[in-house]
Amino acid sequence: MQRFLTYCVEAALRGEAPKEYTVGTEVFDRGAGYDPRVDPIVRVEARRLREKLEAYYAEPGAGDEVVIRLPKGSYVPVLERRSNPLAAAARAQAASIAVLPFTNSSGDAGDDYFSDGLTEELIHRLTRVEGLRVLAWPSASKLRGRDDDDAIRRQLDIDYVIRGSVRRGSGGIRITAQLVDAGTGEFKWSEAYSRPLRDLLDLQEEIAASIVSTLRLTLAGPARSGPANVDAHNLCLKGRYLAGRRTVESIRKSIACYEEAVALDPASPVAFAGLADGLSLLAEYADVPPAPTMERSRENALRALDLDLLLAEAHVSLAMIRVQYEWDWDTAERLFRRAIELNPGYARARHWYGLDHLAMLGRWDEASRELAEAYRLDPLSPIILEGRAHLAMLRRDYGAALEQLRAVLELEPSFQKAHGGLGRIHSLQGRYQEALEAFQKARGDGEASPSLLGAQCQVYGLLGRRDEAQAHLAKLRDLSTEKHVPLAIAHLGLGEYDRALDWLEFAAERREPSIVALGVHPVYDPLRGHPRFQALLGRAGFLR
Repeated sequence: MQRFLTYCVEAALRGEAPKEYTVGTEVFDRGAGYDPRVDPIVRVEARRLREKLEAYYAEPGAGDEVVIRLPKGSYVPVLERRSNPLAAAARAQAASIAVLPFTNSSGDAGDDYFSDGLTEELIHRLTRVEGLRVLAWPSASKLRGRDDDDAIRRQLDIDYVIRGSVRRGSGGIRITAQLVDAGTGEFKWSEAYSRPLRDLLDLQEEIAASIVSTLRLTLAGPARSGPANVDAHNLCLKGRYLAGRRTVESIRKSIACYEEAVALDPASPVAFAGLADGLSLLAEYADVPPAPTMERSRENALRALDLDLLLAEAHVSLAMIRVQYEWDWDTAERLFRRAIELNPGYARARHWYGLDHLAMLGRWDEASRELAEAYRLDPLSPIILEGRAHLAMLRRDYGAALEQLRAVLELEPSFQKAHGGLGRIHSLQGRYQEALEAFQKARGDGEASPSLLGAQCQVYGLLGRRDEAQAHLAKLRDLSTEKHVPLAIAHLGLGEYDRALDWLEFAAERREPSIVALGVHPVYDPLRGHPRFQALLGRAGFLR
């Protein structure tokens, strides 16, 4: 029993899902010819193990903080932390805080990444605090230059703000920071620090600890897991800053920063996790072949977890790979939930879990709750607002989706993803001319991405403008040898359903990201019920 339990728990911590065959051979020493259909040893012992766990936690283990359950029909244990009455009380009275972008006082705009990175790093520190809601960096960054704390409090339901400035000199750094009650304007804490640059990492911990002490809260989990090397740390800050700009060029530069950080500090889980995220973003934004890029991303996410099993960011990075590239929905869910347990204030975990996992499985209410929590943590983030609109579109609530997207464009008028979303919804509503206008705005003055070309091609086909549709289709075919392109959607617009299925099957062979939306996206509704489409759903793990 102990060997069985140990094997299953260790596999789960590695993000793996033990199968009956592997349990039989690895735990119960069955040979290579073992057939679970003939020999029920694993199922019998699993039933016994469940009974023993239930008996243990009923009496001798009644005070254990961590509870291990083995659900029926699965060999993947669920690890749960028993609720702590003191922690629950703290959450009920949770304080909320916004860390405003620290001012770069160095006189060199090239140091903006450093002051922004320091602000974001402090936010990351504070999200580990139980009983504290921390405004995420994308929203906090939009408060740059705002000096009306009470207006910020009313807009974002914030109790406290942290303001500060950073001045870098030759080998030294000076940081000032103040904690302010947003309602009264009262300074709760203020401090200035002058230290050698090599002490930056300890200084970040000291500032976070001072704030936590002032608010009479306790840091959750272990301290810093970031780079021990100051130069590597600075590269991670710069890499995070560049990735946040979400252009292909900035993502590539971000990857270069993280690669250099890894070379300087091979023991930094933060650097490996950042590199994993950068590669995943590159696969999404640059239309590169997904397989080699996602495999590199997986290698780096696993390395981050090897270095720090408690790093929430690494769990989320690996979860997205399990979803988008491996279609391993069960393992992805455990990774997402573990990340949220490790860092409940990590908005990206809530966002990606809700939109890229739960929504793809049609678990609408759960997805909506996770996205609502992501929005609560990061209410000014265009990508989270766009995610809520996308969820409404998947639920066929096109009116709500349009309303959400218009709210995004009020916040960020040039946000291309929102214009593209408007075009797709207008297309689903049969408002084809409005769809084309929205796609043109999404394109701007630049060359259309394969995604936009596919969407435009579909609309031209639906309008009966076949010459224009065929011209777009030719461009997509030229790109398809190197990039993942939405040729299936283009053929759907032309009513060529067999050709659309051909391209979807080809996309599944290449493990393209679009496959994960097959089960729920309305654009594929004309194919539902077709045997080839049903086979694709089964292949991607949707039919269970």
